[in-house]
Amino acid sequence: MYNNNNNNNHNNESNASGLAAVWTEDHQKKPEKLTHPEWGVMKEQDFHPLTLKHQRDLEILHQSGDSIVDFYFWQANLGGYCMANMVQSVVVSSDGAFVLVRRIVEGAPHPGRKKKAKKA
Repeated sequence: MYNNNNNNNHNNESNASGLAAVWTEDHQKKPEKLTHPEWGVMKEQDFHPLTLKHQRDLEILHQSGDSIVDFYFWQANLGGYCMANMVQSVVVSSDGAFVLVRRIVEGAPHPGRKKKAKKA
């Protein structure tokens, strides 16, 4: 009854041009997202970050290529004194052994503690 060929062709052309607009170079360029490394352990299938000082110390060792087998530190939520083995990616504490994880997360790194102003 009706001639739909022209309508379909017209719709296909408009869809095709719409798709072409999506894939232009301007749409493919994305601003670089800020990321940073985060160190922690997997405990009961959840990621638990280490304190910022320990994360910084481990990252400095990692960046310099000095993976060590006996990094000792205090982490209250892991039972106190811990030893990290960067080669085997494990942390051992009185609470047990946990997988040491370095992951890259989006956003700026934590600025750390603010230094208290000295009183005169």
